[in-house]
Parts: sequence; structure tokens; C-alpha cells
Amino acid sequence: MTDTRTARSGTAAAWILYVLQLLGSAVLALLAITSVFMTDSCGSVQDEPAVCDTTYFGSVLFGYWIALAVLLVIVPIAIVRASRRGRAAWLRALAGIVVAGALTVAFVVLMVR
Repeated sequence: MTDTRTARSGTAAAWILYVLQLLGSAVLALLAITSVFMTDSCGSVQDEPAVCDTTYFGSVLFGYWIALAVLLVIVPIAIVRASRRGRAAWLRALAGIVVAGALTVAFVVLMVR
């Protein structure tokens, strides 16, 4: 009986973490739009940054959005599979948050090149 309660609380924690990831990803996706201001200096300096190439800029921005969306689809599947197998589902949700953070760091690094 204690094992069932522990498993249920772990699954509940996983879904709470997923909701936090969902909200955080929505905020990050909206904030990513402000990266368009990085192109303000385009044309005014001789050594232009990579974001001045519209194809590069669009690829990185849309790639980031797509990666966040794919992560939002994969994490609930991982939570359900882990909870059905009796494994710690909250670790999968926590991993989703960590990967979203890593994606954000990669996005910023690619944008400031």
C-alpha cells in the first residue's frame, strides 16, 4: 500500500513539473521573439554577426521553437511510460526542464555568434 502511494505521489510530482515546463516553455518561446532586436546593428558595421543572415536567424528561431514543442510532446510520453513501468516518473519531467534550459543556452549562444 505504501508503494502505491509513493508511486502516485511521484507521478503527481512529475505532472506538476511538466506543467511548470509547459509554462516555462511558453514564456521562453515568447521571449525568443525579442531576439529580433539583435538584428538592429545589421548593415551598420563591417563585421556583421551571423544573425544578420535572415536564413540563419529564421532557422535558429524556428528550430528553437520546434525543439521546445517536440520536448513538450516527448516528456508526457516518458512520464506515462515510466509510471506504468513503476519507475520514477518525476525524473523524466525534471530531465525535460533541464533539456529546455540547455536548449535555451544553445539558442542564446547561436544568436550571439
